[in-house]
Amino acid sequence: MAHELIAICDECKHTIADGEGSLWVDMAEVNQHAINVRAWEQLEAKPATNRLQTYSFSSLLSYPDPAPWRVHHAACDPAPNANAYAIEVHRCRSWADLVVWTSHLMGKAWLAHTDWGKVLEGAGESLGRRIVPTVPPTLHR
Repeated sequence: MAHELIAICDECKHTIADGEGSLWVDMAEVNQHAINVRAWEQLEAKPATNRLQTYSFSSLLSYPDPAPWRVHHAACDPAPNANAYAIEVHRCRSWADLVVWTSHLMGKAWLAHTDWGKVLEGAGESLGRRIVPTVPPTLHR
């Protein structure tokens, strides 16, 4: 069976076969990002006008980086004991799989503290390093 999407290991840069790895995010990093965002908001917020919080452009440059999703073979995983939310790669082999996972993840309050959008954007534009289409998709912009 031909897959529409493949996963590339962050460590060894080889494709990951079904049953040999996962796409995952470290929940400790997700929680730390949430803490960092709250601290950033307290430090960078300008006085509210009309109940609308504002930030300067220069302060936006220091916004904390989100927790990254990673892809690894089980044997290459640098943090095998991490408290991770993991998706086995065989469950993300088609565009439909990616849409269903995105829908599922949107129900998680912590998703905004990750770079899931970059995973999707990279796959959609064939520029990703984690989830990569086997055939470049057609984009209608």
